[in-house]
Amino acid sequence: MGIKLNRDNIKDEDKQLALNVQNYLISGNRVIGDPGEGLKQTLSKLEEQRDNRSFNITDWQMKDAELNQQIAMTKAGIEGEKQLCDYLATLIKYDDNLTGLVAFASLAYDFGEENNKDYIPDTDTLLVFGKHLLVVDAKNLKTKPNQSLIMVDGVVMDADRGKEIIEVHPSTHIWTKIMEQNNIPIESIDGYVCIVNDTPVEIIRNDEWYECHTKLIHISELKDILEEWVSGKDNTLYLNMLTEIAKAQIKEEKNISFDVNAIKRQFGI
Repeated sequence: MGIKLNRDNIKDEDKQLALNVQNYLISGNRVIGDPGEGLKQTLSKLEEQRDNRSFNITDWQMKDAELNQQIAMTKAGIEGEKQLCDYLATLIKYDDNLTGLVAFASLAYDFGEENNKDYIPDTDTLLVFGKHLLVVDAKNLKTKPNQSLIMVDGVVMDADRGKEIIEVHPSTHIWTKIMEQNNIPIESIDGYVCIVNDTPVEIIRNDEWYECHTKLIHISELKDILEEWVSGKDNTLYLNMLTEIAKAQIKEEKNISFDVNAIKRQFGI
């Protein structure tokens, strides 16, 4: 299987999902989920809104510039998440230093009444290495060659012009809460906002960059960053942690048949 997997402390109600995750890993997959799935659902709603605009036959049909911009940005976001996950799959497959690394794509965790926001916080990609978590959110932005970027108070900015480019919503605190609520110990959690494009940029690394839990990076740096992140850490994966993360996957309902006898053998029931 190429990975070390601890199967302890699986809840009875999670054993089918745990087996499904385990089998997925055994088959050689290391990126779990559908990249951009949350944004695809958003795109579908935006396009439906655009297509259902009503006009009288005598009306001049005006374009909704704001809606079209939202659609374009959503499509770019989907492409960015796909490119990030494709690159992660390549790194995990061919970089021996990353053996044991698993990535989950498109996650959203609803705390129900506890959620005090008007949206459910989502995560583009969550990486797992042993008891360590790394949130990586993709931002597919158009940048100029060697443009200087900086993140200030959760906003990616053009460092030279002082112009806001995009606001980000880190989700590291969400995963800390999820693991605490389910008594799943983690040793560390960090986050990156990853610029996904093929244009070299300069990331300003000031004191805030080094101190914050969500750092701005370019995808060209990701290989070195991940190698440094996993260095010296135990790569034993914990199936109860992976299963809890899998519960948050954004995906279409699929009919999956489970081998009940295999569940009994694996978990002693």
